[in-house]
Amino acid sequence: MRRSKALVVLSLCMMLGLLACGENANEEPGPVLPSEPQYGEVIDLPGAFMAADPTVIEVDGTWYIYPTTTTVSVECWSSTNFEAWDYEGVVWGPGEPGAWNDAKVWAPDVFQQEGLFYLYYTANMKIGVAVADDPTGPFADVYDHPLLGGGYGGVAFNTIDAHMFRDADGALYLYATGYMPLTFLRVFPMADPVTVGGDWEFLFAANPLNWELFVVEGPWLIVRDDLYYLMYSGHGGDRPQYSIGYATATGPMGPFTRYEGNPILKADEAYEFWGPGHNSVTTGPDGDLWAFYHTKDCENVGWERHMRRNRLAFTDDGRLYVDLGLGPPSPLHLQ
Repeated sequence: MRRSKALVVLSLCMMLGLLACGENANEEPGPVLPSEPQYGEVIDLPGAFMAADPTVIEVDGTWYIYPTTTTVSVECWSSTNFEAWDYEGVVWGPGEPGAWNDAKVWAPDVFQQEGLFYLYYTANMKIGVAVADDPTGPFADVYDHPLLGGGYGGVAFNTIDAHMFRDADGALYLYATGYMPLTFLRVFPMADPVTVGGDWEFLFAANPLNWELFVVEGPWLIVRDDLYYLMYSGHGGDRPQYSIGYATATGPMGPFTRYEGNPILKADEAYEFWGPGHNSVTTGPDGDLWAFYHTKDCENVGWERHMRRNRLAFTDDGRLYVDLGLGPPSPLHLQ
């Protein structure tokens, strides 16, 4: 009797199992994720021996890249397919020898408004601004002095890595890196693209006890669902440990809170992926957000760098991540 009851139970279990299998068989299989991270390939920029700190903008279906290249001028490349890039030449040249902007040129940022294009660039540890009526220039300096730094724009000392942001209400904000002597991020309200409109606001300084070490730089702001994501890089652009993180706020002036899961993109020794950092963000032809960034060519300290790109994505709870093809990151309490 006991044996017959056991057989009945076993038969019922088998039938339920078959029913479950039949239901699962009709379900669409989930996506097959790669087992390895899909880091972006190095982007070929014809004629560039190195490329770093890229800003990428889109104008009427053409994308334009402005990276750090020669450190004496600003160059541009363009693409209509987001894949092959054509050289557009030098779009801005340095001042005369002895001028404030005669050398150490890097981190260009280009901003479009009302048919004009504004180039913000670092030169000799100060920030200048130039303007053109075409994304390929030529850009002409607005002032014979810095926009920020050396006593201009309310900045007595050095400042680098400008990024201009226009909010939904049209208000303009310029983000930059300063020194005290640790680096820190700050934001300037702007009256227009070439005029500082008020006192700058301190955002946060580098934390020498975490991945940032002594550096926070390369700010870039994006907005999603009324939340402001300030992406930035830390540790040092010539170091293999250079990485990307972000902080969030409910307004462009902050206060910003660093993401607890930082950095969101860092070196991966197993794949010889070194020092990713100083990114910009643009919308690609697929409608997705793409981060353009640079990586080092090797694990040694130095400035040899080239550009890559990867999609940006968000988890269901609003966390920003670099899409490496492995799916969204786990909740922080499970990591």
